[in-house]
Amino acid sequence: MADFFSPFVQFYSLIWKLFLATWWFLCPIILAAAFRVLWLKYALNRYLSSIEYVLLEIKPPRNIEKSPRIMEQVFAGLHGCWSTPNHIEYYIQGKQYQAMFSFEILGINGEMHFYVRCQKKLRNFTEALIYAQYPEAEIVEAEDYTQKVPRNIPNAEWNLWGTDYKFAKDDAYPIRTYKYFQEDVTKGMIDPIGTIADIIAALPPGHQIWFQMLAVPVADSEWSDKVKKVADKLAKREAKKEKLAIVRFFTEIYDIVKDSVRSLWGPVEPSKEEKKEEKPLLWTLTPVEQEVLKVVEESLDKKACLTKLRLLYLGERDVFDKGYFYGVAGAIFQLNDANLNSLLQDAKTKTFAGYFLADMRQRWAQRKIFNRYLDRDNDGPNMYLNSEELATIYHMPDISVVSPSIARVEAKKGGPPINLPIE
Repeated sequence: MADFFSPFVQFYSLIWKLFLATWWFLCPIILAAAFRVLWLKYALNRYLSSIEYVLLEIKPPRNIEKSPRIMEQVFAGLHGCWSTPNHIEYYIQGKQYQAMFSFEILGINGEMHFYVRCQKKLRNFTEALIYAQYPEAEIVEAEDYTQKVPRNIPNAEWNLWGTDYKFAKDDAYPIRTYKYFQEDVTKGMIDPIGTIADIIAALPPGHQIWFQMLAVPVADSEWSDKVKKVADKLAKREAKKEKLAIVRFFTEIYDIVKDSVRSLWGPVEPSKEEKKEEKPLLWTLTPVEQEVLKVVEESLDKKACLTKLRLLYLGERDVFDKGYFYGVAGAIFQLNDANLNSLLQDAKTKTFAGYFLADMRQRWAQRKIFNRYLDRDNDGPNMYLNSEELATIYHMPDISVVSPSIARVEAKKGGPPINLPIE
């Protein structure tokens, strides 16, 4: 028996001796790596807890004769606060992420409200971006509407249904944007947000629709690299993988040896690489493929944000009706394009469970997505959306949307008369 265990004893004895000989060198490295991870997490939590946020309600003017295109400028302007943290900001202050903005829509009592949540220090910056495009709008600090419902939903009196959204394809493929919402006869734009406004207008008391779009500006290179990769694939101009230096070295040695042996029997002509006949791109792509390539490449000129989309429907249990959720979800589906990209409900966050312990698992999913909404947490699926896509999803409705649900500015604001006497 002792002979059987002796190899194991010798092996572990060798390991122990190796540890005794190197612990003074390895332990500080391991402890330093562990300390770095723990410190960065501590610094990040400290930084996040120090941030103060403010919720602003945007009341659009009564008559907007502009398309969602002007809202593109707002989302593009968010990159004005983008910055690269230095070592002190990153390691000491914990500033490891860019500022997050939350654009939200609330439907309650048949009214539609628009909100934006930002850091308090960025309030003037955010208001300036909006006023620059909507000078007649009204922006006021608002009480957080999420605090007006119980924190433990679902409970005996309240229920909810919700989901996060994800892309069906690569993020570089855009969804159907406002440019493609056009009426055939008058050539006027059909506002994508009009359907949601009509559904909210039909909400009776006790029902609420919450929509949340979390947006974090990203560097241009981070976005353009993704788009270029997909565009090259669509144009069939994918870059060839470059061989490693050692592989190229032995390949050249092999060619030299091969040509030297062949030269013994006569002159050797240098090998010529066969060139494939290149055809114009228009001949190799179908009309649909050409249109997709055009739309994808147009995204290179736009700013982008890392985005989270979340939809919740809340209601008192005695009047709870999932039909209102499905109505808004159906309105979001109008942004899908089979040739480009589609927004899908994420199965992992959707408040549905089947089979084993279905009721308990569904309540757990409901409580999780509800708390993430309250905390404006971007856990779960995130997508890169360019400024045009963001403006399509969230913008001030134009004059064509006549739904009474939209809370608008009651009167046009004006300055005091020039000849007003001053005492």
